[in-house]
Amino acid sequence: MTRFLSSNAVCGVLLAASTLVCAGCQPNKGRSEIVYFPAPPATARVVHLKSFNSLDELVPVRHTLLEVLRGRSISPFVDTPAGIAYADNKLYICDTGLNAVHVWDLAEGKAKRIGTSGDTILQKPVDVAVDEDGTVYVADSERGEVIGFWENGPSFLPCKHPGDAAFRPVAVTASHGTIAAADIASHQILECTSGALHGGVGSEPGKFYYPTGLARDEKGNWLVADMMNGRIQILDESFSPQRSIGQPGDRYSDIGKLKHLDVAPDGTIIAADSAFSHVHLFNPQGQLLMLLGGPGDEPGDTPMPFGVAVAAQVTERIAALVPPDFAADYYLFVSNTIGAKRINLFAVGKSR
Repeated sequence: MTRFLSSNAVCGVLLAASTLVCAGCQPNKGRSEIVYFPAPPATARVVHLKSFNSLDELVPVRHTLLEVLRGRSISPFVDTPAGIAYADNKLYICDTGLNAVHVWDLAEGKAKRIGTSGDTILQKPVDVAVDEDGTVYVADSERGEVIGFWENGPSFLPCKHPGDAAFRPVAVTASHGTIAAADIASHQILECTSGALHGGVGSEPGKFYYPTGLARDEKGNWLVADMMNGRIQILDESFSPQRSIGQPGDRYSDIGKLKHLDVAPDGTIIAADSAFSHVHLFNPQGQLLMLLGGPGDEPGDTPMPFGVAVAAQVTERIAALVPPDFAADYYLFVSNTIGAKRINLFAVGKSR
């Protein structure tokens, strides 16, 4: 696997018919949002493409005539994004400001919200995952549940702690036929499908101190962002500890306070660090490849990153954002809880 180089960036009613494309939804034209990591003259491995708060900043939004007549033809806007996920050209965004999960269809330019009506009202959705069938799972730390939502139906089967203990799920994953959640109340990982609990408070391998992120790689291994232990733990399918990545500290390559993480198609481990306002990229062996973002509020910065979501494929419109001198292998969405523009879009690859 090619090593990445270290980055220098350490420190309205709308006019519409039945499915008319919004005419006023073109991206803002101003300062370029293209920022390379690492900075020139080094060979770029990542390029920042766009930062946005609303769907119409990324793609033209489509509204039905009924939405227009009812005065609902507003731009889908995110208030305070937390955990995010990407599947089948849809971006799922937990919003702790609006207490909802946004579903933005980047191919169709359509949007909806989950958890704002019906039998399940979300109280503090902090993470979201989507399984292979399109079922959406939301970790709600205030309700103390992981709630499933059919793709076009009601909620179902809330996952709770099997005992009487408090349950505060802050991360959820749905893959390889297993739904699991990271619980910062008990410092454990709960398998919703079986009720099994793993871990417990501690610093030894297989123990956690505020697990805040959860992901799985293509081999089925579990990756846990062990926030207060300043590391990422990797465990096998049966949750037996294998190794850890990183260490706490304030030097380059050290870890501050990890939030969520994801695994790229090439095995790169990507983790958001809210304390350092960066996103770490590690190779599968645990070596730091580079840092993305920074603590500012300019294009390419990640002032307080929370969620990360890898997209192996995107629509032609999204891919067209990539500059001609760069070849993208995959894409990365990063949510930030502060800043003028709360979601970043990066392309990962190499300069041509």
